[in-house]
Amino acid sequence: RTSAPKSAVAKNVFRLDDMATALLNVHGIARTSAPKANRARSSRRSHARVVVVRAADEKKAQVIQPLNGDPFIGMLETPVTSSPLVAGFLAGLPANRRAVSPVLRGVEIGLAHGYLLLGPFLALGPLRDTSAASTAGVLSSWGLVAILAACLSIYGKVTYQGDEVVLGKKTLTGRDLPTDALYTAEGWEKFTSGFLVGGFSGVLFAYITTANSIFETVSFFAKQNL
Repeated sequence: RTSAPKSAVAKNVFRLDDMATALLNVHGIARTSAPKANRARSSRRSHARVVVVRAADEKKAQVIQPLNGDPFIGMLETPVTSSPLVAGFLAGLPANRRAVSPVLRGVEIGLAHGYLLLGPFLALGPLRDTSAASTAGVLSSWGLVAILAACLSIYGKVTYQGDEVVLGKKTLTGRDLPTDALYTAEGWEKFTSGFLVGGFSGVLFAYITTANSIFETVSFFAKQNL
């Protein structure tokens, strides 16, 4: 049996060594071996290899992540939604004011919606160029407010069916969080009633402000005083 020349064996060793280094680099593992001058000597003795594993790169800071670190909540924390400014703005909306009764919340929201609904009907309605434009606009706005109130009532009947047992909520420190009275069957009915009254009142107030301009009002009081 004839053995391969020593030079061929050394070349094969070097070739395997390069292949192993390439595989380790693919997986993110850096390998340092003995200098080239000592490679042949180390391969003859014990073929020992010195492998150095580098630590993985530090985890990058995530700008968007699940709310409270829980992916099952279905809400994400972003620099916009988690900022104190946005949180304060959302907490100040009428629907989120726990200190205010559901009826007053509905009235406030209804006033804002009713006041804004009259303008499009006056400016874009089919009777905008007639003398009945204001009357048609008011009736149309009242009809839309009634439709919205009916939708709110249907939503409340479906979502809050009867007197269901409401599970208590607690903070991480164990403090009990009171349940908002709005999110109950009775509270939602009061909210819907307040929205209906506030919507009708908002439309009527908008009609008064558009029918009588401020200049006509001032001149009227001026003539009365004279």
